[in-house]
Amino acid sequence: MVSEAAVGKHIGSILTKLDLPPADETHRRVLAVLAFLRA
Repeated sequence: MVSEAAVGKHIGSILTKLDLPPADETHRRVLAVLAFLRA
């Protein structure tokens, strides 16, 4: 079983590698999907 914290940590790492740093005004997961769709 994978904990919620572990999943959050891995997602955060992936988003950072995609150059999507944490920000209050944007949703990084949405930006990641948009970047994927543009590629």
